[in-house]
Amino acid sequence: MGFFSGPDFPTHAMVQSMSSSRLIFSHLESGYHPGKPILKDVDFSIPSGSYCAVIGSNGSGKSTLLKLIAGLLKPSKGSVKHSFKTVAYLPQNGSFNRTFPISIADVLKMSRYVNSKGTYDAQALQGALDIVKLPTPLDCSIQDLSGGQFQRVLFARLLLQNPDLLLLDEPFNGIDEETIHDLANVLKDLHQKGKTILLAIHDWHFVNSFVPMVIDVKDGHLTLRHNQGLMEGV
Repeated sequence: MGFFSGPDFPTHAMVQSMSSSRLIFSHLESGYHPGKPILKDVDFSIPSGSYCAVIGSNGSGKSTLLKLIAGLLKPSKGSVKHSFKTVAYLPQNGSFNRTFPISIADVLKMSRYVNSKGTYDAQALQGALDIVKLPTPLDCSIQDLSGGQFQRVLFARLLLQNPDLLLLDEPFNGIDEETIHDLANVLKDLHQKGKTILLAIHDWHFVNSFVPMVIDVKDGHLTLRHNQGLMEGV
């Protein structure tokens, strides 16, 4: 099955036994130019506790979908609704300016904007870094981190946010294999704790090794399905 050890694949009965669907798309349409929608008449729901890979070609609308769920974009028609208390959104790597002179601790403390009840003392921050396996001092500047190390910091920040719903846009682009392996296990643990995860990704090896559900994005339409590749150990 590859180097990722994925969770058991949920049967249809298991999916049906999850709490009622908590992420609901109702005839949603969205785009960036009038009359040219990227997503068209999206009408389905995702159960709470799902772990889904959002799959599609470049420009198909994967990032648009995540931004709509996060509330960063508004649909031109229809709606997307959920009842999650806290939502964490991790954009693509290129969205971050790593030349900004702040420390790892400063980045981690930003999680308070999502989880205002969290604790942000040195012990809590260090604990998050330990989980993502980053043995780097909290006062280290992000300018001194590799791409993989910085992604570990961002995942540690997600842990401090303690979100019910995680939205991750191509989180493993340009990241070394060891970091992918470690962060895959972080996501596995969050999923097993009942978190709902949507992950936009191109890497089918990762998906077929780890992610039980797939959202196909094609020609503006979305389809939710079981990941047959994971079931068959492709």
